[in-house]
Amino acid sequence: MSDKLLFLFLFLAGSVANGKANDFSVDWAAFRSRNDSSRVEFFYAIPYEKLNYKQVADIGLVGQFSVRFQLNGENGFSKDATIYKQVRPGSTLVPAAEAQRTFVDGFSVLVPPGRYYSKMTIAKPAEVQADTTGDTVRFVEAGAVKDSMEVPDFSKGLALSQLQLAAGVAFDTVTKRFSVIPNPTRRYGSSGLKTIYFYFEGYNLQAEPDSYEVSAAILSRSIKPETLVQAGPVVKPKSGTEISSTLGMNVAGLAPGEYTLAVELLDLGRNQTADRQAVFRVAETERPAPTPYRFEPTGIERQYYSSLEYIATPREFAYYNALSDSGKEAYLAWFWSHHNLTEFARRMETAEKRFRTARTSGLKTDRGRVYVKYGEPDGMEHQVIEIDRRPRAYWYYYSLGYVFVFIDLRGDNNYRLVYTDCPDEPSTGYEQYLTQEEEEKFCH
Repeated sequence: MSDKLLFLFLFLAGSVANGKANDFSVDWAAFRSRNDSSRVEFFYAIPYEKLNYKQVADIGLVGQFSVRFQLNGENGFSKDATIYKQVRPGSTLVPAAEAQRTFVDGFSVLVPPGRYYSKMTIAKPAEVQADTTGDTVRFVEAGAVKDSMEVPDFSKGLALSQLQLAAGVAFDTVTKRFSVIPNPTRRYGSSGLKTIYFYFEGYNLQAEPDSYEVSAAILSRSIKPETLVQAGPVVKPKSGTEISSTLGMNVAGLAPGEYTLAVELLDLGRNQTADRQAVFRVAETERPAPTPYRFEPTGIERQYYSSLEYIATPREFAYYNALSDSGKEAYLAWFWSHHNLTEFARRMETAEKRFRTARTSGLKTDRGRVYVKYGEPDGMEHQVIEIDRRPRAYWYYYSLGYVFVFIDLRGDNNYRLVYTDCPDEPSTGYEQYLTQEEEEKFCH
């Protein structure tokens, strides 16, 4: 399961999960691991606005916090660890206040089956004091979540893992696998989360036949639960005695409140079933307060205030160009009330410095344009010196499911975009420069 997870900076609205304290949400799910042990995946979510920030040269605002994790089992197992994190806000072109951006991360722990008690504590820097060795940061507790959990024994008979609720599914262009995006808040229905995705695994199925059946339902939370949404049964292929699957169900028609997600696995070989349930919440659809058209950029932001062509859609940019001067002024104010001008200006400055060549502005290069539009890649590879191959660069955006391939076609350090699977980008006309290996890897 760990290789199927994607821990990202997400746009989540949320505060309800298995546990919550001071806008700090925690969720967990257990899966079978090796040697009769279980792997418990823990996820947590912290709104960026709840962190403390300091200014760091060449980086900007940086938020620091620590997570202390304590786990104690009735079987005598115990674990105590502290993780220190440093994150940068404003890495999206959508304002944090509007998108309610939340930092989401996670880790896993191997434990034997049994009953456990967990505590996760968030601490934030209280102050920075200078000493002879540099800056010393004192962390103070900002919130803690306690929970108890029963980790099942998956080694005997037909078994279904616990359900990991997710905010979405992304395609990893490197591994060629779909990855679930955790939603520790277990909250849906707001900020665009109209579908509840969930990941599960099944164990100890009969090897034959080569398929299994799964069905899911969303039930009301009442003494006599009512089935509100039904999915399946669906017959899915399998290979061997273990399966894994990701499914999604639409929650757009559900009223705000708590619901139960029920999943049933049918082993066609032995005609036996196993089931699991998980509770989630549908929240009120949030309507942000209207933003007045008066918007005053300052400093370097003014330089890029009207450079909409880098991030606006073709329709938005055409509409803007057709306006009168006064109309353009009003439209710019509206546009930047819905996008992060500070982050946009930072990207423009970075692209100009990082990708400029002797003859070309960094903003006029393909890498510069892609950087401004999509931000810092989640992963990058460079191949500069190879026999009979032009230098190339690979940019991976795992959170978006995109890959960009750039090649220095003319030997002038101006890497042209040769291929991308991003649907918003037109055909480059340079696809013939891909090697057979690259075609097999990227062109699916």
